[in-house]
Order: sequence, then C-alpha cells, then structure tokens
Amino acid sequence: MEQFFEQLEAAKACWWPYILSLILCLVGIIRRYIGGNYCPSENRIDGKIVIITGGSSGIGLATAKHLAKRGATIILAVRNAEQGKCALETLLTECPETNAIIKLIDLTDFVSIREFANQINLEYEKIDILINNAGIIFHPYKKTVDGNEITISTNYFGPFLLTHLLLNLLNNSDNGRVINVSAVAHLRGKINLDDLNSEKNFVEIEAFSQSKLALTMFTKHMASLLKYTHLTFNAVNPGLVRGTKHLRNSKLTTSFPTKLSVWPWMWLFMKTPNQGCQTIVYTAVDPSLHNVSGCYFSNCEMQKPSDLVNDVQLSEELYRKTCQIVNIDGETIINNIREVEHQRKTN
Repeated sequence: MEQFFEQLEAAKACWWPYILSLILCLVGIIRRYIGGNYCPSENRIDGKIVIITGGSSGIGLATAKHLAKRGATIILAVRNAEQGKCALETLLTECPETNAIIKLIDLTDFVSIREFANQINLEYEKIDILINNAGIIFHPYKKTVDGNEITISTNYFGPFLLTHLLLNLLNNSDNGRVINVSAVAHLRGKINLDDLNSEKNFVEIEAFSQSKLALTMFTKHMASLLKYTHLTFNAVNPGLVRGTKHLRNSKLTTSFPTKLSVWPWMWLFMKTPNQGCQTIVYTAVDPSLHNVSGCYFSNCEMQKPSDLVNDVQLSEELYRKTCQIVNIDGETIINNIREVEHQRKTN
C-alpha cells in the first residue's frame, strides 16, 4: 500500500510543470487578447505639427513617443509644469532628434484654454493633428472656476472649446486631423441637455459616460458640419488602460491593501499605455484615412458607436448648448472655415 501512495505522489509531482505551463500559456493568451491590435501603418509624418493634451503621462506620452519616432513635431499640452518637464525629458531621451516642447493648459479653465490657443495661433502657421487625449474618471463632484462639473468640463467642454479655437490653424494644414479620445463607456452614456453638469443627480461613472458620449457626438457632428473641407474628425477608444492616473480618484486605489489586491487583475485585464495608444497613432498617421471623418475606432478598426451619435437633432441641440456654455459663436467659426475652403477651391 505504501508503494502505491508513493507512486501516486510521484505522478502528481510530474504534472505540476504541465499545469504551470498551461497557466502561463493562458495568461499569455489573455494578455495578448487584451492588448488589442497594433497600428498596421508604418507611415511617417515628418514635419507634421501635433498637439497632444494630457501628454505628461500614460496614453498621451506613449502617443507622443510613437509620433516623434515618425518625424512629428510634438507639442505636449499639460496642466502640471513639473510633470510636463519630466515627460519632455523622457521623450527627448528616447527620441533625441525630436522637436518637442511643452505648453501649459488647464482644460477645466476656459481662460487657460483661450490663453493656450492664443499662444499657438501666434507662434504657428498651421497645426496638422490635434489629439484631445486628456481626461478624468471617478472624480468626486466638484465645480470648476467656470461653474461646471469637472468631469464633463475636462472630457468634453475643454476639448470642444480648444478645437474651435484651433480650427483656423488646422485648416491651414493639407489634412488637418482632430482625434478625440473617447471610451467604450460612451455606449452606456445618456445626454441630459437640461443638466449637462449633473447638478440634480451626480454619479461618477454616469458623468464620465455622458462626457465621452458627448465628445463622440461632437466628433460626428463636426465631421458633418465640415464635410466639404479637408479637415477630418474621428473618435477613438483606447480600451481599459493602466498607468494613466485615471484611477487616482477611484475607491479601488485609495489604500495600499486595496491597490495590492487589485493590481494583479489590472495587470491581467488592462492594456499598457503603449498598447492603449495604438488606435490613436493609427488614426493620426494612416494615409488611407485621409478622407475618413466622423467615425469611431477601436483596436485600429472602425466600429459602431452608440446609436445616439447618429441622432442628428440631439447632436445639433448639444452643439448649440455647448457653444453657449463655452461662450463661442460656433456658427460663425464654422462658416469662416467653409468660406476659406471655398476660396481655396475657386482660386
């Protein structure tokens, strides 16, 4: 009998390497699947001037590295000067031949956005690509200096205003591209035109979902308004990405024990910033997208957005409401771009 149990134990021992190998193989398969597709284009964009908001870390900095290696001039639009300097040093260390600078901008402050845009308009004759990447999630209710809820202000009102203020420079490019970084959460979002600032009923994830839906609707609407120009507007979903500081306000990361228990799952089921930026890079550099506008991309593929994105009336109402909030005459700005394009074609 003792010999039988010894043989059984020996049999169990010889299975462990196979079990361990199977587990490692499954982990590898999951990580590869979660990582998504990589940008299929090797196209260079030498001489193109690119603005990336939220460029001091995470997806924004990863995007900057990829575009810098393809020859782009990079403007890192950041809120924190010290973090911006560190990001610039990192970028120049990895891409020493890159022409890159930092510019300060606070997307929760309309005055800051206007000051940033004024500087860019004075210093540059054109902008080729604007990547509205900066965003926040799980932020507790807080009002900005302009009296708006901070999540929708950062994720939607700020990019909305910045885009309009830079349209003339984008239009000076031979293929001005605006890339708005959305999220899969936009699929569950709803638009409350009477309460965009969620003053009546604030739920963190719902505020985030609404902000990303609004940004995606804005993308499609701008593509429609400027469809006869050479400007393009597209939205991208980077996926769930770790290392972006997006979770700094989440209850999952408020204590060390919680972080410790959550980290393995984040490592397994979330992308790295390098993986998360691939669709942004794709929509920025791929020549086949020269005339593609008003679309939603995920994993470097065109995908179907929320049905609300195609609601023309709601999109128009949201656009007008947002113009009032950020205090711009959107109709005049759009008409000016159309007039310039008309003159360009007739000359």
